Amino acid sequence: MGKTKALATGFLLGGVISAASVLLTTPKSGKEMITDAKNKSDEIKESFTRLKEDLNELTTQVKQLSSEGKQIIIEVTSDLKRSISSFQEDIEPNLTRLKEDIEEMQQSIETVKSEVNKPAPK
Repeated sequence: MGKTKALATGFLLGGVISAASVLLTTPKSGKEMITDAKNKSDEIKESFTRLKEDLNELTTQVKQLSSEGKQIIIEVTSDLKRSISSFQEDIEPNLTRLKEDIEEMQQSIETVKSEVNKPAPK
């Protein structure tokens, strides 16, 4: 909000300085200058009102986008968890079969070792 106040102050100060410079350098009658100053003042007020509305709209859009982003992240996370769970369920039978195959190979290796270590018949 500090930047917004600084921006608004800058616009206001710029408007006042430009109005003063126009008043001091324009060869018009007093009534014409007062009318012009009032018109410029009204234009500046209208500009600030539009700026405020635009800032409020931007703030609303940022909040909405943030909320939508959070929801998308939640959905993606949920989908990812389901995919991982499904993958684990799909791979489980293969893991069990691989473990059994490894155990059979270890038994075969033990059998081969015992056969190799037997003394040769004389």
